[in-house]
This record gives sequence, C-alpha cells and structure tokens, in this order.
Amino acid sequence: MPKIVDHARRREEIAALTVRVIRKEGSGGATVRRIATEGGFSIGVLGHYFRDKDDLVAFAFRWMADQTFKELDAAVAHAEPGLGRLRAALEFMVPAPRAPTFMGVWVSLWDGALKNPALAKVHGDYYARWRRHLRRHLSEAVRRGEVPRPRALGDTVELLSAGIDGIWIASTFEPTRLPPRRRRALVAQMLAAVAGVR
Repeated sequence: MPKIVDHARRREEIAALTVRVIRKEGSGGATVRRIATEGGFSIGVLGHYFRDKDDLVAFAFRWMADQTFKELDAAVAHAEPGLGRLRAALEFMVPAPRAPTFMGVWVSLWDGALKNPALAKVHGDYYARWRRHLRRHLSEAVRRGEVPRPRALGDTVELLSAGIDGIWIASTFEPTRLPPRRRRALVAQMLAAVAGVR
C-alpha cells in the first residue's frame, strides 16, 4: 500500500527547513541543492512542491510571517482590548532572544524584495497585515477613550510601525544598549509621542 503524504504539511516542513538554511547560510547560500542536502532528500522532491527557488523562498517567507502572526495573536490575547493589546503587540515586535538569527532572515527578505517581485509582494503583504493589526488595536483604544482620536489614523499606524522597526533594528545590533526594560520604556515613550497615550 502506497505511503500517504500530507502535501500541505510537507510544504510547511520544507519552508521551515528553508528558513533554517537561510539563517545559517544567508539567502545567497540557500540554494535548492543546499536545502535538499540539509533535508536529506533529492532536488526532485523540492521540484514536486515548488516551481523554482524563488517560489520556494517566497513560500518560506509567507510561512514565517504566518508563524509570527500566530505568536503575536497568542501574545496579545492575554491583554485587555484596546491600549493593552496595542502595547502588547508593539512590545512583541521588538527582539526576543531569538532575534539575531530571526533578524538575519528578515534582512534577507528585505534585500530580496528589492530585486524580486515575488518577495516584494510577500514583504508588502506582511507589512499590510501588521498595519491592519495595529489599526485594529488603535481603533479599539480610541473607542474606549484610552487614546485621543488622531487626525489621521493611518499616519499614526505608519509611525508606530516605523518606530518599532527602528527599535527592533537598533536593539538587534546593540542588545546591551537596549535591553528588554529599555525597549519597553521606548515603546511607552513612542506611544505617548505618536498616539498621545498619557
């Protein structure tokens, strides 16, 4: 009797493997051959699931984004709706202990997105999803009277997103200068300056 293969799960396993190779080798070193070797299977197996390397890497980044948002949803679920969840979401997005390798994978995505339309779409979709997440929590905080109504909600969301990227990058490269307590303080100051949180 032939072995039954869960193809969706297999694609996710290959995505996780691809992310692991990118963490170790960078996106340039994550060749189809290297990924197949790391997984202990033939290049033909990858060809069964993905058209080419671009298709594989784009899928891997979408998978990684989905994992990030699952973790984000779990992280904010314990907080009060509105400002509590907005603050929890922003704090979640600054580096965790896994950040240096995680950051390396995202830098690979940013670099690839400048040259590759498929990766540019993955990058754009990720940030659009993140902005929707912020907008939802910010809108709820406004409805609850926790945050003053901004003149332009979209601009406030953009500034919060950009601010978190800045804290994330700085603390990845200088973790001793920006330890967890300092990062939380910066998030609080950003909320006060950008969203008018008292």
